[in-house]
Amino acid sequence: MRKSLVSLLGAFLGFIAWGQEVALPPDFRQHNLTQFNASLLNPAFAVDWNNPNALSVWTRWQWQTLDGDPTTLFANYTHQIGDASIVGLGFLQHNTGIFLYTGGNINFSQSVELAENIRFMAGLNMYAFQETLADEQFVSNSGLDPIVLEDYKNFRLQFSPGLRLMVHQTGIGIAFENAFGFILSGDDAGNNDYFKTFMGTVSQDIPVSLFESQGRSIIRPVAYIKSIPEGDTQYGLNGLFSTPYFWVQGGYNSFYGPSGGVGITLAKSFSIGGLVEFGTDASLDEKDPTLELIASYHFGKSNREPRVEEEPEAEKDEALEMEWAAQLQREKDSIAQLQREAELLAAQRKKDSIDQVNLQRQKDSIAQLQTQKVELRPNEKYEEVENEEGLEPGFYLIANVYGTKKYFDNFMKTLREKGLEPKSFYRKLNKYNYVYLERYNTMDEARKARDSQFFGKYADKIWIFRVKGN
Repeated sequence: MRKSLVSLLGAFLGFIAWGQEVALPPDFRQHNLTQFNASLLNPAFAVDWNNPNALSVWTRWQWQTLDGDPTTLFANYTHQIGDASIVGLGFLQHNTGIFLYTGGNINFSQSVELAENIRFMAGLNMYAFQETLADEQFVSNSGLDPIVLEDYKNFRLQFSPGLRLMVHQTGIGIAFENAFGFILSGDDAGNNDYFKTFMGTVSQDIPVSLFESQGRSIIRPVAYIKSIPEGDTQYGLNGLFSTPYFWVQGGYNSFYGPSGGVGITLAKSFSIGGLVEFGTDASLDEKDPTLELIASYHFGKSNREPRVEEEPEAEKDEALEMEWAAQLQREKDSIAQLQREAELLAAQRKKDSIDQVNLQRQKDSIAQLQTQKVELRPNEKYEEVENEEGLEPGFYLIANVYGTKKYFDNFMKTLREKGLEPKSFYRKLNKYNYVYLERYNTMDEARKARDSQFFGKYADKIWIFRVKGN
């Protein structure tokens, strides 16, 4: 009897709210989370959007009033286990205007490599929260007896799975905010509308060449559609421009209207930002803008799964730029010496015996490599050194350069799996491992191999490293 009475009163409250206030959807209103705490949007986003290991706090004040309008607060710690597993532990408080949900959240996400540049991610959010009436002042103003409703509460479990497929940098995802659940104690509020609140997303991560030595910069457009029980289907767009120092975002939701936000990151660890959303629907004309605040603290070195080339590229470019700056001067200094050596070799050939002549021919071959003139083409990536310990003079077709052994080993393994036979050498000068596909005697041969993408065997960027020899 009591359960039926509470259900009836809850329905009556909803009828009053419909007549006096804007009918607010019951979902978590998390559509603007595109960088931190994105596991609330789709649990599979925890794999690469939550930036583990990090503690992030997000709060939304619907229509700006701090003490009267519906609010949402989500605090979450995301931790990476190995290369492909993420776990999270959080606190969630969600106010729908009539009911208040307070409890905890556990998130688990897993990434599986299906093929090269294709990943499948699955995640699950489990919520355990207590449901009570949200606003005593609202109940009093409704004319109902607050004493009758003061003991109303439920304690429930709710499960929200999500899936996501990444092909290169394009992602397609779907998440069910209320897939299924159980009321463990208290009064049953009625229909839970399981499997009716779901969101589909399409996103693209576009790398940007900005602050590369400090970290990753991206542009991330996201399109979504969200189905809500007994409400209009929402659709919208979000755009995020994120760098290691700041981010800017904007978006549009068909119910809540346009939004814009900014944030900064300090000392590569602490991030804080805000967002304002303006209701453009006719029913929201009298409402103030909605406010969102987010803060995140990143613990230690990120274990975010990178592409093999991305992390070493910053190290490689920083070291090579210094060498290229001095390259022209080194070449000028060596021309006179090379000419003198060529003259001495020519004179020695006349004096030596047959064995000495054979040895001289070998030296002549080296001299020919040394004296080859290279005229660089526009934007051609090329490096040249006088000699390198243990290396035969010639033109080396470089596939990548690494300062970290883990990424060097992974890249060599990847090339062998593609059927190639990569080789490498270590330079004491800059402490980098150079991975090359082949050595050639002339620049023309090296260019032919490079321009043909190693005769169709290697599609990524390659360049030429020349060792002249003494």
